[in-house]
Amino acid sequence: MGKYRLLIFPSAKQDLQDIADYVNELSPDAALKLYDEIVEGIGALSQMPMRCPLLKIPVLRAKGYRVLIVHNYLVFYVANGKRVEIRRILYGRRQYKFLL
Repeated sequence: MGKYRLLIFPSAKQDLQDIADYVNELSPDAALKLYDEIVEGIGALSQMPMRCPLLKIPVLRAKGYRVLIVHNYLVFYVANGKRVEIRRILYGRRQYKFLL
């Protein structure tokens, strides 16, 4: 199985920064651990991007959105050819349909 190229959208980079900043206020150690786990999960998508399910919302499913779950956070991405596009990283309980 070939390796997929990862492309992280600016919105996802900002989401990750915001998450790290927020958790860092509560616990710097927890922020570092969460950041590392999210980055590791994203990195694993370069090997097997189809391992995560398509979203159940029909409009987003039709666009090819998949979701990787890392603790309470959702990494939304689209596998497009040999490229994996990381679109957003959001808190799991947040209403996300209008953000994608």
